[in-house]
Amino acid sequence: MLDFSTLDRAWSTVFDQFAQRVAATATGEGLETAKLLQAHANRRPHWQLHAHDVVLAGTLAAMDRDPLVEALERLSPFLAWNTRGVFTDSSATNRAYVELLGPDGMLQTDEIRLGVYWHDRHTFYPRHRHEAVELYHVVSGTALWQHVSEEWVPRPPDSFVLHQSNEDHATKTLDQPLLALWSWLGDISFDTYSMDQAPAELGTEFRDFARN
Repeated sequence: MLDFSTLDRAWSTVFDQFAQRVAATATGEGLETAKLLQAHANRRPHWQLHAHDVVLAGTLAAMDRDPLVEALERLSPFLAWNTRGVFTDSSATNRAYVELLGPDGMLQTDEIRLGVYWHDRHTFYPRHRHEAVELYHVVSGTALWQHVSEEWVPRPPDSFVLHQSNEDHATKTLDQPLLALWSWLGDISFDTYSMDQAPAELGTEFRDFARN
């Protein structure tokens, strides 16, 4: 029989850690995200198993004694990962996200979208934009982020990236997988999302670029 109390504690840990880390960015978006996390802290999803092929082992191994490790390991089979659409460019999933809280989230609200983002090593996510203001807090892995300009900037663990409304941005990883916490504020509809070129349309040139 499933121990729902253990899952509830792990969920609380994720929400608590999420709130602390985005608040520590000292941005208005981080403080607003933390406030909404705290407002929903006593809610719990309906626990059910979700089949997915997201492998967090390598990502979590780099986090040592981070309190998120045990919580995410416990919750992993119950997280509703989105692993298709624009987040996959091959038969194997290399990008995925969980919406913990939001209109389509494990807990539903129209105030915000937020969750966990996983991006495998040697993977490229092309330039895209959306109306929502987006905040990322990097939990594990140093990835390269392209924000507005053409320059690629490394973002190590404990750093954050803030994308204002409709600002172009892109991400690629080299030898390390990326795990991040993310939130959307403002106009959080997916209707405004656009990307320069869908990963499925890219061939060997895409794979070569992702490795450079």
